[in-house]
Amino acid sequence: MAEIITVSDLPGDVQSHELANVMVAGANAKASRVAPCLAWTGTPIANPVPTADQLAESRLILVGAVKRWADTGSGALASQSAGPFGMTVDTRQRTGFNLWPSEITGLQDICKIGGSSGAFSIDTLGPSSLHAPWCSLAFGALYCSCGVDIAGYPIFEQP
Repeated sequence: MAEIITVSDLPGDVQSHELANVMVAGANAKASRVAPCLAWTGTPIANPVPTADQLAESRLILVGAVKRWADTGSGALASQSAGPFGMTVDTRQRTGFNLWPSEITGLQDICKIGGSSGAFSIDTLGPSSLHAPWCSLAFGALYCSCGVDIAGYPIFEQP
């Protein structure tokens, strides 16, 4: 698998996080799954090799994601009460260790830059508008639940 980012690419405070190595490995794996052009193995015949610009742009996206993951749980939980009235404000982040849909789209768009994203100039990533609005991909999952990835159009979860 390709190594898009390393721990040394992260800001200093994130590099020292106890899960930095795991988060970097996970970010690289997730990026390689959602953007196949980034999953090169060093054999140009078998796999497309990303350009320096594509790698730089993908690093930026992944470093942002890992920084967000490292900050998960930071914030505060504050409660106030006055007589019978009370209010609780929770500013802690609980995003989990997933790429946001905008990050997935950004990585997929990187693979579309500069020509084809698949064999014979056929767009193998496919337009995201084909997926049903309730497809798991729309909610940040790394898999399709509506069937577009199998048939090219939604075959499951029809209204």
